[in-house]
Amino acid sequence: MRIEAKDITKTFGGFTALRAVNLAVESGELVALLGPSGSGKTTLLRIIAGLEFPDDGAILFDGDDASRRTVRERNVGFVFQHFALFRHMTVFENVAFGLRVKPRTRRLSEADIRARVERLLDLVQLTNFAARYPTQLSGGQRQRVALARSLAVEPSVLLLDEPFGALDAKVRRELRRWLRALHEEMHLTSVFVTHDQDEALELADQVAVMSNGTIEQIGSPQEVYDHPASAYVCEFLGNVNRFDCTIRGGVAVVCDDEFMTVRSPGVVEGSAVAYVRPHDISIYITKAQLGLPAIVRHIAAAGPVAVVELAAEGVQGPVEALLSRTRHRELKLAVGQSVFLRAQAARIYPAERPAVANVE
Repeated sequence: MRIEAKDITKTFGGFTALRAVNLAVESGELVALLGPSGSGKTTLLRIIAGLEFPDDGAILFDGDDASRRTVRERNVGFVFQHFALFRHMTVFENVAFGLRVKPRTRRLSEADIRARVERLLDLVQLTNFAARYPTQLSGGQRQRVALARSLAVEPSVLLLDEPFGALDAKVRRELRRWLRALHEEMHLTSVFVTHDQDEALELADQVAVMSNGTIEQIGSPQEVYDHPASAYVCEFLGNVNRFDCTIRGGVAVVCDDEFMTVRSPGVVEGSAVAYVRPHDISIYITKAQLGLPAIVRHIAAAGPVAVVELAAEGVQGPVEALLSRTRHRELKLAVGQSVFLRAQAARIYPAERPAVANVE
């Protein structure tokens, strides 16, 4: 099932939630709507589902206008953040619910309902929990029940609203891997809402980054991360350090200290903003040709990399750098130590306009 949102606009009173939004989800794709609260992502998902209707624009399913169809007519599966399970029903009955309430002429036989529910419980790895009640399950198990219930009616489209938002970090990671494997097995057209960047980048085929009711950029996870279309996308996706600087003769200067050589011809001389990922910050004990003075404020060395927090001259807020364990051992850094920072790669945005150049 191919989904297309064409020029979708939606207002609530005097608030415009969506502004002429266009989005295409190809059949079998898993697309993430990523953005902060108030960006319009959940409103767009609900309009695709038929839980809300647009003021302008259209929702197309395989080229047919579905804008005024009800949720049931659209045949979508919807998974809510807070599970929305029936507490008085067993896991089996929760999954079977959508099948049992179908009109008699379209309802499966009891044997067929049982067979389908058992197949789904096996798919979501909950066969041994069929007789339990939701209160007897963990959060991750309840979310899998909610997903199985959505799949029971064999939807054309699966929509998920912050599906892992109510779960702890470890369970979220496990369910992300599980959902990705499930999607690859079923090839169901799916759209999910999240504000978790890691979740979107790990799960989705395409990521639509939203802000103030518009889509800032849509592309593959690697594309939106490595080639952000705007400063907003760059700041929103992953950790990034911001350096207000001046481009002078092909060099980025912060407080009269040369911070990095700008090799791209697309960068304009003058005031600019450099966005640098933590893994692109190099730390040196002595200053060579380039180097921004900084003081080590904190070191977290547990794990595969060392996270070093620094206070840099002329930079508001802390600067974060990631070092390999080998490099961390070589430097022998200590809190309070004076060092020099250099950027190996950055995204440079002229301060006055949204043009962007990639600097490597």
